[in-house]
Amino acid sequence: MFVRLAIITLALGASACQRQPAGESEPASIEAPTEQSEPARVFAPANEAARTALGDLTLTMSLHLPDQAGGDAQEMLTMRAVRGLVVEAQLSTAVSPATQVQGQTLRARLALPVEASQTLAYRVIEETHPEGLGGLCGAAEAASVLVWEPSAPGETALKIMGFTGGLPGAADARACQLLEFTRR
Repeated sequence: MFVRLAIITLALGASACQRQPAGESEPASIEAPTEQSEPARVFAPANEAARTALGDLTLTMSLHLPDQAGGDAQEMLTMRAVRGLVVEAQLSTAVSPATQVQGQTLRARLALPVEASQTLAYRVIEETHPEGLGGLCGAAEAASVLVWEPSAPGETALKIMGFTGGLPGAADARACQLLEFTRR
């Protein structure tokens, strides 16, 4: 009986030591990071369409980790143009340069070299721009954006093309103007 009373007294004493004074909140719990990103890369316009529509462009790729167990990580693309355009897009798929859009291959539309095996297609989540200035597809909202960078060391090119209606290859996809950049 004495042993039980001693155990209960110790348990009550330990719980009293763990209590915080009134008015203080619990310390913040440490959570896993929800995003990992690579350093931003800055590009200068290399064709008239890019100079007129966007100006200098900052490109950031990030990996959004799932909030819950079993969720998929999502690769995100953020484009910020000096003229105010901001595009947030999620990686959707890799697309073959042989994909047809409005009767022409992506290889021809983007003037891709023969050795280019794929381009990355992103679904546009959000596209914002100042009033009076167009976005990736002028006054129309882009549904997706295609991004191509050469993989050879020392290459500095970047080609971007927005699409209305859907991803390249979809029946309702319509290509917008080609925007070309070089890495600074």
